[in-house]
Amino acid sequence: MVIAVFIKELRVGGAEKQSLLLARELQKEYETYLIVWSRNILVSHYQDFIEQHGVRTVFLEGTILKKVAFLWKFFRQKRVTHLFNFLLLNNLVGGLVGRLAGVKKIYGGIRNCEIVPSKLAWQRFLHNNVSHYTIFNNVSGTVQLVNQGFRKDKMLVIQNGIDVNGSIPEKRGKTVPVIFTAARFLPQKDYSTALQAIKYLKEKKENFRYVIAGYGQQEAEIKKMIVDLGLSDFVEVKIAPPNIKELYHQADIYLTTSLREGFSNSIMEALASGLPVVATSVGDNEYLVEDGKNGFVLPVKAPEKIGEALKKLIENETMIREMGQTGYQHLKEKFSTRHFFNRYKELLTYE
Repeated sequence: MVIAVFIKELRVGGAEKQSLLLARELQKEYETYLIVWSRNILVSHYQDFIEQHGVRTVFLEGTILKKVAFLWKFFRQKRVTHLFNFLLLNNLVGGLVGRLAGVKKIYGGIRNCEIVPSKLAWQRFLHNNVSHYTIFNNVSGTVQLVNQGFRKDKMLVIQNGIDVNGSIPEKRGKTVPVIFTAARFLPQKDYSTALQAIKYLKEKKENFRYVIAGYGQQEAEIKKMIVDLGLSDFVEVKIAPPNIKELYHQADIYLTTSLREGFSNSIMEALASGLPVVATSVGDNEYLVEDGKNGFVLPVKAPEKIGEALKKLIENETMIREMGQTGYQHLKEKFSTRHFFNRYKELLTYE
């Protein structure tokens, strides 16, 4: 059995993290290759991960035609039997080239609970006609897309995994609680609602700091909102920081106000750092955040409700600590990398 894991590029993002984890885990028992369509964006800590774990990685070079030709030749020469594609480009190129090269099993990948209209027809065609199966990282997506013409019999769900080792990092004693968000600056992340919730806390005269880490098309818009809402003294924006794990460890509460999600890597990172999570009820968030146990799950675009949940935590240090511990245990028991790998191993064994 020879396995290829195909990803578009290695930039900051959930699909990229999961492709690296999958390649690392699969290579422990199978001949496995991570294939990357473009090396344009290579995050330094991903390069460190590849070198540290000895992940066999192939970066495609040249024109589109040269990349496609190389991929076909690679599949044939290595006799690849199983191909895991992660995003639309990979589903398209990997799926079609894999079929032509005779790859035995081709698994598409869909990583969100909704698909934007411009991509929907393509993903439906590839799911129904090219991939043998499509792996969703969230249950919500399968429920919605069945109603949009996706074949149910070709859907598989394997939720994301994360390395959970040791114990919760110790929090440094500090007088000002830190609320933290790590997400790309995209409309679907709905930073407007997050900042309105922060404004609610300011108006209630709470003592806190809000740290945002990310990058993307809405950077200028988000910075302007912070100024317009009078939050400059409360909010700090960090653009693509290299020390993202340290920022999780320095925080006390995690906040996400997304309008849509698949299976949130950022929530998993927060739970692994012992943070209670305030999240919107989208995607598979409720699988990770059990309302009232390790955080709060609230409707989208409800800044006052979100602000009130944050207020409860800010005013109760014991609640922060207990919810953080509960969330860490929940993550360790249900969503560790070992559980993640076992699902793929069962799939490969069955096939």
